[in-house]
Formats: sequence, C-alpha cells, structure tokens
Amino acid sequence: MPRVERGGAAEGDAIERAERPEPTPTPAAAREIRLPAAHVPTADEEPELDDPRAAGPRTVPAGTPPAIARVFERLPVGIHDEPPVGAIGASGIHVDKIWVGQAYEREGCTGESDKFSLAKHGAVNVCFRVVHSRVEEKVDVLWEKDGELFRRRAMQIPELHAYRTRAYLVLRREYIGSWKARVVSVDGIELAAVSFVVVE
Repeated sequence: MPRVERGGAAEGDAIERAERPEPTPTPAAAREIRLPAAHVPTADEEPELDDPRAAGPRTVPAGTPPAIARVFERLPVGIHDEPPVGAIGASGIHVDKIWVGQAYEREGCTGESDKFSLAKHGAVNVCFRVVHSRVEEKVDVLWEKDGELFRRRAMQIPELHAYRTRAYLVLRREYIGSWKARVVSVDGIELAAVSFVVVE
C-alpha cells in the first residue's frame, strides 16, 4: 500500500510536469527592455526643448489656428528649410530666417549688427527668407521708428518654394533712434520682426 501511494505521487508529479508547457526562448531582438519606474518620464515630466525651433521645419508655432496649421503642414520641405521665426499667414507663407546687416551681397546681408552709425554706415539692410506655396504672393515690410510706423514697402515673392530677399533703409540724420522692421503677410500676420538702433 505504501508503494501505491509513492507510485501515485510519482505519477502525479509526472503528469503535472507534462501539462506544464516548457518556456520558449525569446530572441534578444524581441525582448522588451523596461527601465525602472523612476527612469520612465511621465506626461508631466516630458523634456522641454530649449528652442522650440529645434523640433523641425514643419513645427507649428503655438497659437496657430488649426486651418492655417493644416495648410502649413502640407507645404513641401526643402533641405534648407527651418521652422518659422514668427507666425504663419493664411496661405502657409512664413519666414524661416531674418537678419540685419551693413551691406548686401549675393548670399544676403553681411556685417550683421543691431547698431548702425551715421558716421560709419550708409544703410541698414534687412534680409529674410520666405517659404510658401509655389504661387506669387506679396508681403509688406513695415519700418517703425520709436514705436511709430515710418514707412511701408510692398515686396513681391515669386513662384518659388523659398525666396531670399531684402529691404533697406538709406540712413539720414533724422533716422537716429530705435527701429523695428516687421515682415507682414497680406492677411496682416506678422511673419518676422527684427530690431536695431541708429546712432550718430
């Protein structure tokens, strides 16, 4: 009788072992690597970018209306495109670079500065690069002196994906003061702005 119990127990162990499936080895590539909970960022702890423009050329600026964002995101991306420096116009038009220089050459404004002297400089050049659909459009460059509109200049943007252009201001004594050049779309959206001062 004791033999039967031992035999029964041994048989039961064998049946139990036979019913248990053997673990299947998982290839290393298919294994999920899990970090300890302390290292997994939560939604509230997502790292913020120091420069929102570093995210990519079709990063939609905060506050852009959804309809304009959709138009903007459908624009083709060129290898030299950067994210907008300002807001986006209704057609998706935007400026991805703006700078001020003492002179203008084939590659754009040179002698970058934000301070110009009547004694040393003859003009202020504002260069900017416009990205848009391949349709002819217009932008306005608004020159503001000491917070007041001083001059408006309309500029044609040809049927190119990206177009670099410039506006300039020939310096005169009455131009001493603080200036801002604003690039504005036909629907009144400020695409870019840059500030500088003119001194004696």
